[in-house]
Amino acid sequence: MLPETTEEQRAAALARAAEARRTRAEIKELLKTGSLHFSEVLERAEEDDLVAGTKIHAIIVSLPGMGKVATKRLMEEIGIAENRTIRGLGSNQRAALLERFG
Repeated sequence: MLPETTEEQRAAALARAAEARRTRAEIKELLKTGSLHFSEVLERAEEDDLVAGTKIHAIIVSLPGMGKVATKRLMEEIGIAENRTIRGLGSNQRAALLERFG
């Protein structure tokens, strides 16, 4: 059963969710255009919980030259689960991705 929330609490939660979607969409768009590098996304994730909670699959597929199939192969090769977030990457996984995307 869901906890009872006030109208103000629901509105605040909706606003936070909208902000998270906006932030993630902005990052993916900047990656697609080449205005933002993969390493910069990892740096942002250190300070920003919204970025850290982004699925790594969504980030990789947004990189130029990476489609869904190439992303899936790369993640399998490195050993990253499809539902892993940036925050959840291990040090070896992070290093392998940085080596690949600098």
